[in-house]
Amino acid sequence: MIKTSHLFALAMTMIVVGCAPESGEPIDLETERLAILEADRAWSETPPDVEAFVAVFADGGRFLPPEAPEAHSREDIQAAVSGMFSLPGFSLSWSPNFAGVSQAGDLGYSIGAFEFTMDDAEGNPITRNGKYTSVWKKQEDGQWKVVSDTFNFDSPAPTSGD
Repeated sequence: MIKTSHLFALAMTMIVVGCAPESGEPIDLETERLAILEADRAWSETPPDVEAFVAVFADGGRFLPPEAPEAHSREDIQAAVSGMFSLPGFSLSWSPNFAGVSQAGDLGYSIGAFEFTMDDAEGNPITRNGKYTSVWKKQEDGQWKVVSDTFNFDSPAPTSGD
């Protein structure tokens, strides 16, 4: 006859084994966090190359720029980015200052600061600073790709005469 304690132990073993990662290897969350930071830094080198910028988005990724509609297809993202990158005097730089990763090691995020410059109607450069959050998903090939990117400015847009 099987004792209740043995049944309990067997049940707990089955639960623990059933919840273990399929690969059997532990996930190094710090390595994944650093990989996200590195992917974000590499992405920051892509402007003004629209194709390279858009290539960092995963299939089904979303781009949520301020004061503009959400771009939710690769074509929409490309159109939004192309419009932004073609602004007179356009310049964009950013740097991640924090990243986190899920316990499963398949989702993460980066947060950072950016500087955006474009010319005003008179051709004078206007520089605005802001912050962003990007959500990253690890792909089957091990690459981190963006599934959602949003940013906003630290202050209102200057009005004419400012």
